[in-house]
Amino acid sequence: MIQAIISDLDGTILPKGGKISSETLAAFQKTGQKGIQRIIATGRNLYSALQALPPGFPIDYLIFSSGAGILKWPDRQMLFTRHLSRQTAQEIACYLWDYNINFTIQQAIPDNHHFYYTSIYPLHEDYKRRLAAYKPFGIPICSPDGIQSEATQFVMILDASQIHLLEKIRKDLAGYSVVRSTSPIDAKAVWIEIFAPGINKGTACLRLLKQLDIPPEDCAGLGNDYNDVDFLDLCGTAFLVGNAPFRLKPYYKSVASDRNNGFAEFIDRVLIS
Repeated sequence: MIQAIISDLDGTILPKGGKISSETLAAFQKTGQKGIQRIIATGRNLYSALQALPPGFPIDYLIFSSGAGILKWPDRQMLFTRHLSRQTAQEIACYLWDYNINFTIQQAIPDNHHFYYTSIYPLHEDYKRRLAAYKPFGIPICSPDGIQSEATQFVMILDASQIHLLEKIRKDLAGYSVVRSTSPIDAKAVWIEIFAPGINKGTACLRLLKQLDIPPEDCAGLGNDYNDVDFLDLCGTAFLVGNAPFRLKPYYKSVASDRNNGFAEFIDRVLIS
């Protein structure tokens, strides 16, 4: 019997440039009426997630920053956070400095919309847009020593000519959590995020489910991208929306796209099963 549902946010229930539909809202409400725990697991930082979700949105828990934080939604109680020390952040920055990519270093939760950033190489268009969107919160640095606080994660944006760096970074930084996702801005570029060891959406979901005494096999999950795989693979039932990358589709059940109320279809199928 399904006791919890876990859904991604952007590209799953929130289409790019759109808004959460009334059908999706109704599906969340119906799920709550059945006594099922409703969890959103997003890559957004807390500040950004709170901008996207209105205060009364009908969920029970918010996993944000790809698992670096867990929030009890109704009373905004912080249940869990994890960060990188200042020294560790500086060491990772030293490693990345030799590559032809820029990166941001998000400060510790709950202020991880504040960040340090480099601009030492030609700027990827996604990177430009990200800096512009968070301009009031950015601090430029010219060396790793410019990092003066703990960090939640590093964010890098790769184009097609740089994608080979993903596996090298994963290998060289095997002691940390290296998470891949597709750009929420242009849906083409590859984003790489580096977190403290063991941080991803899946481990955060497991942590929360243990607190709720809900076995993972009694959960249903819905996602749209590579950074959702960690929680989809622990769920007893897992779906992708129709706009997910084609490479992922053979491994999961499918529902309609984010723009065609895939979440509402997901809930209907989960509640019937």
